[in-house]
Amino acid sequence: MEETLCSIEIVKDNSSYLAKVQTSLGRYVEYENQLLETLLQQVYEDIQEEIENTL
Repeated sequence: MEETLCSIEIVKDNSSYLAKVQTSLGRYVEYENQLLETLLQQVYEDIQEEIENTL
C-alpha cells in the first residue's frame, strides 16, 4: 500500500530558492538558500530524520 510521507515544493525567488516541506505528520517547514544543492541537502536531511523517527 502506498503512503505519502511528504510533499515538497521548490520555487525560485529572484536570487534564492525556497523549499516548502509538508510531512504526513502535519509538520510544515520552509528552507531558503541561494544554492540549490545546499537547499536540497537540507531538505534531504530533514526528511530522512523524520522518516527514521516514524519507523
